[in-house]
Amino acid sequence: MRFGRRHRNTPSARVRHLEAMTEQAEPWRLPWPVTSGLAAVITAALGWVLVAGYCVLGWISVPQLKASAVLALSTQGWLLAHGVSVSLPGAQLSIMPLGLTLIIVLIGLAACHQAVLHSRPPLAGEIGSRLLRMSGVFAVVYVVVLAGGRQFVEAGGSASTLLGAMALSCLLPLAGFARALAWRPPRGMTIVRTVGWSLAAGLLVMIAAGSAVTATALIRGRSQVIMIHESLLPGTLGGVMLLLGQLAWLPNLILWAGAWSVGAGIQLGLGTVVSPAQTTLGMLPSIPVLGAVPAAGPMPPSCLLWLLSGVVAGGAAAAVLVKRLQTRAAANGRQLGVDVTAIVGALAGVGCGLVFTLLQLPAGGDLGSVRLTSLGARMSALLVMAPSTMGLAGMATGAVLGWRAGRSDWQSVRSAEAPVPSLNPADGPVPAVATTGEAADEAEVPTTVVEDRSKLAERDR
Repeated sequence: MRFGRRHRNTPSARVRHLEAMTEQAEPWRLPWPVTSGLAAVITAALGWVLVAGYCVLGWISVPQLKASAVLALSTQGWLLAHGVSVSLPGAQLSIMPLGLTLIIVLIGLAACHQAVLHSRPPLAGEIGSRLLRMSGVFAVVYVVVLAGGRQFVEAGGSASTLLGAMALSCLLPLAGFARALAWRPPRGMTIVRTVGWSLAAGLLVMIAAGSAVTATALIRGRSQVIMIHESLLPGTLGGVMLLLGQLAWLPNLILWAGAWSVGAGIQLGLGTVVSPAQTTLGMLPSIPVLGAVPAAGPMPPSCLLWLLSGVVAGGAAAAVLVKRLQTRAAANGRQLGVDVTAIVGALAGVGCGLVFTLLQLPAGGDLGSVRLTSLGARMSALLVMAPSTMGLAGMATGAVLGWRAGRSDWQSVRSAEAPVPSLNPADGPVPAVATTGEAADEAEVPTTVVEDRSKLAERDR
């Protein structure tokens, strides 16, 4: 029998019993339509709460505002994050704050995971149908909530303004439930996943380039940014709101900078065009982040080096796609020719450029009615420059990868067909082999055996 006090790190019998019960407890379960609808409502509610919290900070600074005005402004900001244009006094806003949109997407993915966790698991052959059904319920409920919010604030505009919101409402649950249900595409759709990885590689390069351009511009123009911020006299609370508001549109700036690095340039309102070669400035509002815009006139020649980002993006997309296809072909005993790899690489680069151009659509728009209209990448120039640059880089990358694969296969076949010298003395003398420093023609010259003359004299006797 042990006497004395129990060691403080040793759990008691009650704690051990509770831990055992906790490990054996299963999560509560509900029918999948209920959990899917709850996931949509929770995603919408938490996204709205984020915007409402930001508006409450403004309400603290301006207590004269009515509660109804704060609620309406919160709903308008939430709708704007879904691509629904809203009307403010003297301004029409249509540019999505992609930073807020990304946070809402992350909330939706987590809600979808919890919906699958707390619903009855599907059978082995019903995962695909369960994915479509749960996504459909989520999308319908989410669109209904969006339509109700739009009706509440009377955002105005035609029904086409809900197209972006409907697209987001369909794609978000598909991604979330597919990941939570561990859904895998059929065998015939593996090429879709391969193409997706290829596009993701190229887009990551462009996002990295855009981030680098944005950071470089902010560092070079930090004095102008600080001066504009201090001239607004925002105070402590206003400074926090100003910072959070600019962070909400930071992904937009990164995408614009990526379009700038390709060479298409960006348009910042009326009469303001920025490109790697030339900058034309018009009237810009006093927003601190716009202090990073370079001065008017020709850009330094070193800025043209950023044009290589499109080349690297196209090469990365082509490399991923071509290598995966080469691996699959080698597993089937086939080899892709240089012409095939060049065409595949070109298609990968062109596809990456087109997808990058499509991403600029939600990143651009209007942030006012006079100065900040038609913000974003120059779409006509980007539609030509991005696919052409990335397509050419992808074609060159694919051709190089195909040539290297063919050369290595030719060398392996040649080494396999080379005769192996015999080591049996009865087969005659071993042919001479040239060393690394000897010339090849010297190794091929036939040699004869010369005997000693003293031995020849003894033989004659």
